[in-house]
Amino acid sequence: MQFSKWLPIYTAILEDFGLSPSRDEEGARLLAALLRDRQGLLAEARGLVRCKRAVVFGNAPSLEAELDCMLPNPQEREGAALLAADGATAALLRRGIVPDIVVTDLDGPAEALALADSLGSIMVVHAHGDNIDALARMVPRLDRVIGTCQCRPPQGLYNFGGFTDGDRCVFLALELGAAAVDLAGFDFEDESVTPRKRKKLCWARKLIDIALSGSQIKPP
Repeated sequence: MQFSKWLPIYTAILEDFGLSPSRDEEGARLLAALLRDRQGLLAEARGLVRCKRAVVFGNAPSLEAELDCMLPNPQEREGAALLAADGATAALLRRGIVPDIVVTDLDGPAEALALADSLGSIMVVHAHGDNIDALARMVPRLDRVIGTCQCRPPQGLYNFGGFTDGDRCVFLALELGAAAVDLAGFDFEDESVTPRKRKKLCWARKLIDIALSGSQIKPP
């Protein structure tokens, strides 16, 4: 997504959550510095996803049951690109499934993220104003990293669109050329979450609709 198209969406998110753009920029600069000497992995990621069906795994409570349904049918996964949104990584690894790509802002289980990295997953690590400490702590532990942010990206980072880990997975899959995107482990109506999380789920659904339809933003 071109930043000029993302900017009005980003501005609406900043206003809705009272977020600081300067803090997002600070996080982005830190991540860019941490990745300055890393080899680019975008071409490899594109090769994993392009022209394939992308299955995006969210971390809703329904994920375990959905995996139960999928596991007896390995053909459901054959030829698909598997993208895990942050905490969903742990559930997949417990079932012996190594995601091709993990999209994370590093608030999921640190050991699961590190294990996925060691097993060959490409880690799409996202910088924002609320995870600066996690970036400094976790990024040096990871080897296979693509850096993203939600502000204007500095050199070395990307902004593919998206706000939460789940909807960023969808934007990323489409950017990498996925032929189709299927969702597993998403519950936009989860009543057990905090009001702030509920607002994030509302935005995630809105942004996934935007990504899949190409429509323009209308804030929730």
